[in-house]
Amino acid sequence: MKKLFILLLFILPVLVLARNVLVFPNADVYYPGDYEDLAVYIGNTFESIRQKAIDLIGNDPGRINIVLLDKGTDTNGVALPFNHKTIHIYLWPSDAALSNRLNVSNFYRQLLIHEFTHIVHLTYTTGIPAFISRILLGTELLSPQNLSPFIEGVTVFAESTSYLSEGRLNNPLWGRELAYQNYVAGVFPDLAYALAVSREDYRSGALYYNYMAAFYDYLVRRFGIDAVKDFHRERAGRLLPVIGTITSAKNAFGATLDDLYSDWEKEVALRSTAYATLTEIKTIENGQIMDMAGTGEGVVFSYIRNGEVSAWVGAYDRGLGEITDSGFDRRLSDFGATSLKWKDGSTYLMTSVAERGRVSREIWQQRSAINVRLLDKGEMSAFDVFDGKLVTAVYNKKEGVSTVYFDKMEVLRLPWLVRDMIVTEDSSYVMLLSRNGTNGAIGFFGEGELKIILDDPYMKGRGIDVRNGLVVYTAAYEAGYMDAFAVDLSTGEIYRLTEGANLEKAVLSEDYIYGFGQSRLAKGMSIYRFDYSAVPYEVKEVESDSFEPAESEYESGDYLKKAFLHFVNPILRAPLIEYDGKDFSLGFLFLNMSLDGEHTLTVNPSFNLGTLKPSLTVQYSGRIIGGIDLALDLNLGKTDLPLGSAGISAELFQMPINPSTRFRSSATLQIDTSGNLSMKVPLSLGGNIFNLTLNPGLRLTAGKIGLILSLDALFVPTLGTLVEIGVGFDEEFYWYAGAAQVLFRIDRGWSPLLFFKEVGLGAKVLGKNLAFDGALVYLFANAGTTIGLGDLYPKIGFSYYNGKFGFYFSIEGTP
Repeated sequence: MKKLFILLLFILPVLVLARNVLVFPNADVYYPGDYEDLAVYIGNTFESIRQKAIDLIGNDPGRINIVLLDKGTDTNGVALPFNHKTIHIYLWPSDAALSNRLNVSNFYRQLLIHEFTHIVHLTYTTGIPAFISRILLGTELLSPQNLSPFIEGVTVFAESTSYLSEGRLNNPLWGRELAYQNYVAGVFPDLAYALAVSREDYRSGALYYNYMAAFYDYLVRRFGIDAVKDFHRERAGRLLPVIGTITSAKNAFGATLDDLYSDWEKEVALRSTAYATLTEIKTIENGQIMDMAGTGEGVVFSYIRNGEVSAWVGAYDRGLGEITDSGFDRRLSDFGATSLKWKDGSTYLMTSVAERGRVSREIWQQRSAINVRLLDKGEMSAFDVFDGKLVTAVYNKKEGVSTVYFDKMEVLRLPWLVRDMIVTEDSSYVMLLSRNGTNGAIGFFGEGELKIILDDPYMKGRGIDVRNGLVVYTAAYEAGYMDAFAVDLSTGEIYRLTEGANLEKAVLSEDYIYGFGQSRLAKGMSIYRFDYSAVPYEVKEVESDSFEPAESEYESGDYLKKAFLHFVNPILRAPLIEYDGKDFSLGFLFLNMSLDGEHTLTVNPSFNLGTLKPSLTVQYSGRIIGGIDLALDLNLGKTDLPLGSAGISAELFQMPINPSTRFRSSATLQIDTSGNLSMKVPLSLGGNIFNLTLNPGLRLTAGKIGLILSLDALFVPTLGTLVEIGVGFDEEFYWYAGAAQVLFRIDRGWSPLLFFKEVGLGAKVLGKNLAFDGALVYLFANAGTTIGLGDLYPKIGFSYYNGKFGFYFSIEGTP
């Protein structure tokens, strides 16, 4: 029985995946059943771009695994060098807001060169670090490159080398020009800030990704690619985090990275003089504007603001706003939206929601802050409303085909991704389209015929507007800028609407041109307004993106054999010394992981030096099907633990209340061979700045049934304030209340290791059975690490327990 249990732990993750595999010369491509054509294309694309990534770093990692994952409308790629050099490719292309923030010409090419560059970079280990990591521990987890400041910078640089409209460095809103405009606004970050700060800043990952890529690009331009490769080579053989980075930079460039970053800042200062301030009528302080739609008399827009609490608990201030031509400015609701439309006094919103491991889209109608209704849900890339009916574009990832529906009735199918769509008064369809080789085209469908009106290869913004026969869009026709343009639907003539701007999207009102982009006056994004003018413009011709991957030889592989051998091959094997308070034990830790990363197995054999007895612990955890997770434990030779235990958790359902608030229910069950059982059914109601969780349950221990009950509440009055309160019963009644408040920011650090962010005041009060039990009052500081280890919160203050005051000091992961 025990052998069967252990065998099940190894076989279960393989059977659950139920995939297929194609064997290419340098990669095994794993894919779901009916994605073979796409798997062939991705395999050929990888073989075509592989050498470029190797040449940029100077390391050949050998064969890799590529796993294709259908996560609904989730756009992403993940590199897992420690999982036997595995790449995950999420199959939904970049659309909505991501179509601008993750600009592509060929989606899979960009994802593959980005993620494979991670594999090339993070497996570049030599000398003593290679001996320790690979020979002794059998893992890439301890590669010195994990301590490099360019983990994402080098990959964004790599993705930007393929084509003029592809890669975030080639993005006039989020590439090099982000730094220039931030400098004009006085919010250019220090190196330590860019490495340590993320969710509390509106630029979020763009600091660690885009800023570091722009700095990396400066090093390549100044010293040449060979010097930068020397930096990687130096870093590959130096295990120490701080000294290794400092020494590698000095040997490769003759200076520290801090000094070189200061030199780059001087270049940024010089180039930023080309970016004059423009008319900003609304700034979202420390926030992003996600989309904007014209109302005829102004615009409505969606936004998201960041703050310290965003880093603490993931809370953000989301909302919809409106600005009119007369200057009237109001907040419409606290609903966020990735895309929005305005029709006949109603605002329509498209949002993303994650359920049971998949992401999908919801479309809502908002008449007022309290009058909202859900219209549709599915894998939609764009929508509009015409004559009160919903029009949607649904994208088929397998075929690369979009289907447009009018009120659930199919209108047309087209071999493009529909990024935005507007139905005109005569029932024609104007669409912003993209596909491999074209970042943005404008299509027109009327009288049963689809025409491509504009098909140049330049990068386009995230959406379009249509007024008086003109289709308004933004484009990077001139280096460093993304201005507003318009194309005449009847003649195809192009007009320039703005000059010297960097706009993600533009729309027209009766008298003005509105657009949004990075603020040049403050930290955040702004809505710009321009007087209307239209000047004929001729687009400079450039070569099209003619990338077509060369066909490589491939064959079908034995999936079960490959997946099983992958899973039983540990990603870590490490000797362990344990002490249980009485005796020492010697043992080994083996960690195994499945190809999709959703199944892990830990095997820990050990020998107790006191009792002279062996023991074995085996732990499995994994996702069986969407929303259902299983955990199994086996303990042999450890008398203080049950022989076996099992736990299962499942997401039961979600119920949307409005676009920002959802009711969720899940269930967990745990049992063990000692007869113990625990069952909980958490119920939660969460929004942008609050979360309420009721957690009822039962516990069976030694034949006795006990009640478990808790009610926890979290509130975010401001983006610098957190309040938590709760009550519960677990053998006895208890209660607590706590709060944390930002006092001021330090924003000082040392780039090789630490960056001190904010200082705040915290307090917590505890009680049992309606009686006061203790209290804490303390100051805390947020010490962020610049080497990817997250934030630490040192706390110092006073405690009061058992009628006595005391000194309090702690270092924790939360404030």
